[in-house]
Order: sequence, then C-alpha cells, then structure tokens
Amino acid sequence: MAPTPTGAATSTDELRPTLPPDLDDSIVGTPARRPGSARRTATVDMTWPGGVGTDLHLLGRARDLLTPATGEAVVAAEAEMRVIVGDLRTVRAVECDPPRPGIERLVGTRGGSYLRGAIDEALPGEREAATPLHVLLDDVAGTSLIAGFAWMRWAPGVRRERGRDEGFDGPGSTFGMRKGRIICSGLRPGGFAQSHRPGTGGTSQALRVAGDISTPDDPWGWHQLPEWTGGPHMRRHRRIDLWPEGDRLVVDAFFRDTSFEPDGTALALHEYTVEAEIAPDLTLERIEARPRVLPYPECQWAAPHVELLRGKPVEAFRTGVQETLTELQCCTHLNDMLRCLTEVPALARLLATAGH
Repeated sequence: MAPTPTGAATSTDELRPTLPPDLDDSIVGTPARRPGSARRTATVDMTWPGGVGTDLHLLGRARDLLTPATGEAVVAAEAEMRVIVGDLRTVRAVECDPPRPGIERLVGTRGGSYLRGAIDEALPGEREAATPLHVLLDDVAGTSLIAGFAWMRWAPGVRRERGRDEGFDGPGSTFGMRKGRIICSGLRPGGFAQSHRPGTGGTSQALRVAGDISTPDDPWGWHQLPEWTGGPHMRRHRRIDLWPEGDRLVVDAFFRDTSFEPDGTALALHEYTVEAEIAPDLTLERIEARPRVLPYPECQWAAPHVELLRGKPVEAFRTGVQETLTELQCCTHLNDMLRCLTEVPALARLLATAGH
C-alpha cells in the first residue's frame, strides 16, 4: 500500500502515480453458518416507485438467527421497516413490523447527523438493546444520502436535487468538507474524487460487478431479499456472524452497497469485510478491516486506522467509531460498517440464552 500522503496533490498528474490500483475483490458466497453461532442479516432497499424526482422509498429487513450446536436454526427476532423520504431527506412516512409505538414521531425529521438523536427520543431503549429495528432505522441516514447514486447510472443527465445533503457540495461549501472538517479519506479536497468529478473528463467511481452472495444450499443463510423489478434500485447489505472461541467472541462481518443496472446487473459501490475478536470485558481486542470495492483510490487508506479502536468497548461503537476515526483516518462506509460491532453484546446474549 502506498503511504498515506499528508497533503492533497494539486493536480491529477501529481496525484495518480501515488495511488493504489482500484479494488476488484467483491466476495462471492456467504460463509456457512457455524454450529453454536448467531447471525444477524439486514438489508435496506432504495427505490423510486414514482420515477425520477419523486419520493425515495426505503424497505428494510433484518433478522437474528441462532444456529444451535445441534438441531435446527431458530429465528430469534425479525423486523421490517418502510420509510418514505422526500425533499431534503425529510421523512414523510414511516412504519415497522412488528409495530413499535412512537415510531410515528420520526415523521418530519431529516436524514443526517441529527436523525439518530431523533430515533433515540422517539424509541428510547432501542439503541441500547441493539435491536434489528434499530439497525434498520440507523441506516436511514446513510441510505437516504447515497441513494441518488442510482440516478447517475440510469439517467446521467439528471442532476437529482431532491434529497441533497446541504452540508456537502452545496452552495458555498468546499468539496469534501462538512462543518469545516474533511468528511473522509476518499473525499479529500484536491483528491482523485474531486479531479475526476462528472464534467472534468475523468472517470468517476470504480464500480465492480457484485459477487453472488446467495446461499442456494442454505435457505437460512439470509433473510428473504426483495426482488429487483426494474427501475433504479440500490441495496445495502449487512451480515454479522458471532461465535465463542474460548473466553473470546469472534466476529465475521460483511457490508456492501449495490446499484442495479438497467439490465439487472448488481454493481458493488462500497464493500468491506471485517474480522475481529472481542475480549471477555466486551472490549475490542483484535480487528482487521479489508476493503473489497471502493469508489476512489484514497478510500483504501482508511482501513489501517481501525487499530485505533482496539481496547475500546464495542457497546459504545454506535457513536464511538465516528468519534475515534475522523477526517483522513476514516472512510464514511467503513465507519458505517464498524458501527455494527455495537450489536455484539446483544448477539452474545442470544448465544447465552441458548446455552452457548
């Protein structure tokens, strides 16, 4: 890996020779479930039933599955979320199954840094319990931000103003900056992303065909995924497997954002895998984050900084990750993935109730 530069190059000619090659390592397959393990899978689908310029619809599904040491798999919990997002990423409607009193209080809130606080106020205790529903609601902010990428593939001439994040690349802002701070390694001012933006004559995101993660030999491998029925469509995938080894807990996790092409091909835009070990006191003892597909070369430079999280309590990762990994140390999507380690204590409790 090339060393991370301390400053941004001033031109593409200066920048390109220092960069690593684009990633092309989308995973194929899903690991077999281990006896005595817990698996959480979650997806959020992003669609526009009314076409370009209309409201974004989010369909989220999540499931906790226990695989006993002997016997059949057991579904421990499930949740489904439906959200309609309008102008400026404003929540127009929201519902969930099973129903959760208070969720209607999210109507009128906006996707962004303040939405997660609004979730805590509307549904107290949901974040602390790390429920499947909270995982879905927590992804409303991120998925409502990236969803418009689909229109870049389907209608390149359409600049989709609805739902833009005013804090980034809006009027009066500086590229790659929000609230006076650099957003992430891949969107550094003066970097590859800026010099290769549409209209500059360069190639933008490095997309790759997404590996097939279906489990035809295991009907319990994933929860039921919605079918692509045509039209612009993106999907966020999450999977976290947890099992004990001695007095440690071992984590194998997966994160991917895909966009469907007009011919139905799924292209990976962001993809990571993470392996970790959790100490008996539920602090992070070992971690390795592996970038698989990322849109810009500098995105890859964030992964080694996950070492800064070692020794920290995973239960606090829902907010602790973005407090620790900031600016050039972070990748927005890596941070989104690492937040899933907050769910380790909940999945560990699930294993404990089954006697593992």
